[in-house]
Amino acid sequence: MTIARFLRSLPVSLCLGILMLPAAKGETVGPMPDGPTGGSFTVHDGRAPNEVSESTRLYLNGHLAAIFHLDLAHADDSAVIPLPMGRVDIPYTLCGTVTVMHDGKAETRDVSGDGVLHNPDGHYFEAVGSENFRDFFLMDENDPAATDHHNGNSSRCLSSNS
Repeated sequence: MTIARFLRSLPVSLCLGILMLPAAKGETVGPMPDGPTGGSFTVHDGRAPNEVSESTRLYLNGHLAAIFHLDLAHADDSAVIPLPMGRVDIPYTLCGTVTVMHDGKAETRDVSGDGVLHNPDGHYFEAVGSENFRDFFLMDENDPAATDHHNGNSSRCLSSNS
């Protein structure tokens, strides 16, 4: 049975429910709208020991590229990101919220960071939070020169409280 035939056999209410499901873990939102793609890279986000949950959006060249959700049941998440053909330096922004345990209490904070990926094709980048999540950035542990990041929060992310 083809997928199309299977979907036609389902009740309409179930089909609408399928369409309304949230994005899958680490789902790549789609190729950047800069034209044809060539190559790809991987971004991995892992939950820190004191972290309860995290929701992060990755923007490349100002366009949403992937969404990551971590919680106690999902300690890590990855997405393969397609690259626009011919691009070698791509600005990125990470925007999100993280809930951590601090002095026995849960604290939710906005986290963000900006940087540039250099020749990212084939690289494996980790989303890294340092300085108690005051700095949030991507890095390739095998090639630190593959990224530059600006310390501190990104001015491109809107606060969840606004």
